[in-house]
Amino acid sequence: MSGVAPRSRVRRVGIVYVTLLCTGTLGVLLVVPWVDDPATVIAGLLPTGAGAYLAWSAYRADRVEAAAASTSPGVIADRLATAVRRQWEAEAQVRRLADPWPLPVAWRGADPGLAEVTEGLSGRDGELGAIFAARVPDRRLLVLGDPGSGKTLLLVRLVLALIEDRAGGDPVPVLFPLASWDPTAVDLRGWMERKLVQDHPELGATAPGEYGRSTLAAMLLDRRLVLPVLDGFDELAAEVSASALHRIGEALPYGRGLVLSSRPAEYRAALRPRAGVPARLSGTAGIRLEPLGAEDVAAYLLRDAGGADTSAARRWAPVVAVLGTDTPVAQALTSPLMVALARSVYNPRPGEGDGDLPDPGELVRCPTRAVVERHLLDAFVESAYRPRARRTGRWTARQARVALTFVARHLRRGRDGAAEVAWWTVNAVVPGVLPRVLAGLLLGTLGWLLEGASGELMHHLTRARADEPHWEQAGALGVLAAGICGGLVGGLTAALLTTGLCAVAAGSTLSAGLVLNGLAAGTAMTLAGMVIAGFSDGVRPVLRPPSAWDRRALLAGVGAACLYAVAFRNGCGTVGALLYGLLAAAVGADGPRPHYAPPMARVQWSWSPRGVLMGCAGGALLGAVFLVEGLLAGVLVDRSTYTGSVAPPGGPITAIWFATQQGAMFAVACLLLRGMRMAPVEPGAAVDGRALLRNDRRILTTCVATATLLGTAVIGAQNWLMTVIVPVRVWGSELSGHRLWPVLVGLVPALLVGLAAALRQAAWPCYTAARHYLALRSGLPRDLMGFLADAHDRGVLRRVGAVYQFRHIELQHRLAADENSVGR
Repeated sequence: MSGVAPRSRVRRVGIVYVTLLCTGTLGVLLVVPWVDDPATVIAGLLPTGAGAYLAWSAYRADRVEAAAASTSPGVIADRLATAVRRQWEAEAQVRRLADPWPLPVAWRGADPGLAEVTEGLSGRDGELGAIFAARVPDRRLLVLGDPGSGKTLLLVRLVLALIEDRAGGDPVPVLFPLASWDPTAVDLRGWMERKLVQDHPELGATAPGEYGRSTLAAMLLDRRLVLPVLDGFDELAAEVSASALHRIGEALPYGRGLVLSSRPAEYRAALRPRAGVPARLSGTAGIRLEPLGAEDVAAYLLRDAGGADTSAARRWAPVVAVLGTDTPVAQALTSPLMVALARSVYNPRPGEGDGDLPDPGELVRCPTRAVVERHLLDAFVESAYRPRARRTGRWTARQARVALTFVARHLRRGRDGAAEVAWWTVNAVVPGVLPRVLAGLLLGTLGWLLEGASGELMHHLTRARADEPHWEQAGALGVLAAGICGGLVGGLTAALLTTGLCAVAAGSTLSAGLVLNGLAAGTAMTLAGMVIAGFSDGVRPVLRPPSAWDRRALLAGVGAACLYAVAFRNGCGTVGALLYGLLAAAVGADGPRPHYAPPMARVQWSWSPRGVLMGCAGGALLGAVFLVEGLLAGVLVDRSTYTGSVAPPGGPITAIWFATQQGAMFAVACLLLRGMRMAPVEPGAAVDGRALLRNDRRILTTCVATATLLGTAVIGAQNWLMTVIVPVRVWGSELSGHRLWPVLVGLVPALLVGLAAALRQAAWPCYTAARHYLALRSGLPRDLMGFLADAHDRGVLRRVGAVYQFRHIELQHRLAADENSVGR
């Protein structure tokens, strides 16, 4: 009616037009070599550029409009609420919170000195949601309780109750475990944004323009569409608790809803620090959890054992007889945590008899409450990994204890105070040099094999130079890709590897000059890769002042120049090596980008005029290095001693075209690295770590395939046009009757650059290296993700989003302090 096509039709027309344009262009290029005037045919393609631009603009406009409709704050909040509800319903089922029924946790008003509102808040079981809505007018609640009193259990039930009663536009309650927050390093709001993105990676996408340059997670926080449920304030270090409480008050001032849980002693200490101004949360209502009653504990344990008349229930008679007294076991079993551990250790599961289970009566013989609690914590791992009916355990209790002890100690000393483990952060315990070395080994080997194989293919498809393909000179492109992905360490590793492979291929013709040439060329290509990485990161390359230059890159350039001079006894390669060293020192990027890389969902292209300009500028700058050396080749190169293929052929025209070839390849590499990004998964989708791992691995393959196809097309088309328009040799070979080989020439660099780009962004490669390293060094299972998922299914770990934590912080502390555990 309005004369505007529906969005789906605009999108379909745009895609069809672009497809037809690409198909027609490819067909023209296939015909060009057989016509008398190829320049006229190519010129006829130029007017199609305007139509292509209009089609692409319509397509992009439709995508932007659709994205804006799906990223409104209300829609994102509703989807987040669905994801949070699914997450905690699944977690409650795994923890058996309602089996046989939820433990009857009761509470009363907190000490008036700890909260401002304490009257009329007493309740029991599932009443907290109603009390929070009706009797906490400012929606600011403090939940206090002793260790193991059921604070986390109560918060999970509160989150589910609030989501169940949530109306459209209301805040979404999100549980944030404070154990992973370091208040000395990051403010609370920034940490909550990071956690939201970590658990729901789609929230890391850019918010609509009217909300500023921020993430969707930040948009929800700024618009108060997230109700923070902060669990475990007492798990923060005592020396930072006061400042942490102050930061919570700053990030969530009066008028902002919040729920905070803590042990009473730790919270009281934060309110009254020994030094500094006391911090306090204004307008906060407070409750304190009560110990479990003896009748409730007895009914729960006997019902879980199958009923009071069963043989399994009769085993509890010595314990039930002393409940409600001052005995150590009776005092310990007033805690929901200890009751949950006791039922796991001593009660049979479905399909399991009680004949081989330990006797609950041994708890009565423990001399103190602390001994009872340590005994239950120690026995819990054994009980969790005892054989189950219709389920074969992959790990024994001993193997599980070794792995869990390592995880507990790693979490305890984790970087940034992160008391959690996710598969994409496991590499934090691995030496940082290992992924770079492995990337260098992989890319160096693959590059040498692909270059040698393509050389053999070109030898049969073209009128090549008289000598045979040079396997002893292959591998430069692999080193370039290793420099892009792994920086100086990765590139030099690939250079050493390819030099060794070339030496083996040379056999009896091996000479010192060949080895020195290989090392020098490998170092130069490493530096070129660092320059490409520098032009690909960020909005623009960072030009460092001379005082901040990367001295290692500069030293590597000088070393490569010296190796060239020793190898050829002249200036061959020295100019290029020095220029590469200067560029890498000034603008190069060394290794992977230091940014948080969650698992990914799909490949997403990100083009901008500035990005295209920077990519072309990087290629032109590196191509200029070849041009300078080509123009000086007649002066620098002594042909009587020169036996390699490092320096470009002499002559200005040939040098210009040779530099154009190299510069185009470098520009394509820069553009692929700049434009190819990986988009995160959506909230509401599966947040199971294994699913994210499989998806990240699949996206890595997609990234490599996409970059290979695009890079091959662009580099191949450039080589093809060069052979048609200009009578110049491409990569040392002349055009023959076979018209396909110029395109194949672009396959090797495109594949290697695509692989380097994928390895820089995907999380799966680093995880793979880390799990094998930890299996060899610390005895962890090689299938670490499977082990963590299995531990979660057994109730040892809990899952918060896509990360794992110990279900009980006391269990983590007990395992970390166990001096008798093996595999420390």
